[in-house]
Amino acid sequence: MAFFKKKKRRRGKAKTQSRIQEIRSPYAHRKLAKKKLPKKSGNKRYSGELKLSHKHPLPVKKWLIIVMGIIAIVFALYTVVFTNFFQLRQWKIYGDDIIQEESKFEEFLAVHKDKNLAFLNTGKIESNIKSQYPEIKNLKIKKVFPDTLIMEYENYSEVANIFNIVEDTQKKFVINEIGLLVQEDFENPNLPYIKIRTDKIMELSEFALSREKLEYILDAIYDFEDLFGMKVLDAEYKAKEREVHLKTEREFTVWLDMALTIREQYDKLKKALPKLNIYNEALEYIDLRISSVNGQRVIFKRR
Repeated sequence: MAFFKKKKRRRGKAKTQSRIQEIRSPYAHRKLAKKKLPKKSGNKRYSGELKLSHKHPLPVKKWLIIVMGIIAIVFALYTVVFTNFFQLRQWKIYGDDIIQEESKFEEFLAVHKDKNLAFLNTGKIESNIKSQYPEIKNLKIKKVFPDTLIMEYENYSEVANIFNIVEDTQKKFVINEIGLLVQEDFENPNLPYIKIRTDKIMELSEFALSREKLEYILDAIYDFEDLFGMKVLDAEYKAKEREVHLKTEREFTVWLDMALTIREQYDKLKKALPKLNIYNEALEYIDLRISSVNGQRVIFKRR
């Protein structure tokens, strides 16, 4: 019995000593809170000290690259601002993909000669040109460093000849697709002819017709030729009546009302063809303006 008591005392003493070691351990508070200790990796020990990382200074090569970059930027700025390397010295003008040797736009570019191309406002130049020349459809001015401007523009298409009749006088023009008179005392035989009677002679760069009216007249000409296989010599626009009179190669005229569609008026004529032979009869005019209940009414006059 004494032996067992002595053994128990030893065990109790060992347990007390182990408890003291646990309390003094740096991880004692974790164990008491029933938390697991971090696993040790390899032979590393937790010293309880923070390891500070020290940044290494940039190597000489990187510093050299930075310095060279700064020098290059400063040199570029100096070249642009304080030298004449980027002075505007020449320009090229292309109109409808054709280079223009003596262009009316020379003056717009010449005033900027010897100016710094880098700071030139090409958008402002484009606006000035388009405001004075509405016949230009597309315009682009590009910088070609170090000293050149390239101007490219496209005009609205010319679509018809205009015969402006004032009493006993007549003047010829060419009109473009937006209704602007772009050439005077000139005619293009490949384009349709439109007659317009006015109280005074029209002027070049004047809008003779609105775009919508011009399109209506041209559609009337081309659709008649396509549908009936007969050439239209000219079309007369009557502003007050809002009518178009087409003169055909057989010397009769077709009267159209611009308040009605071209299609509905030509459909009436097509349905009347079995009874009205427009290809052989001597006619003075065919009136398609009159509307009726069934839409078939066609008025005509023989010679």
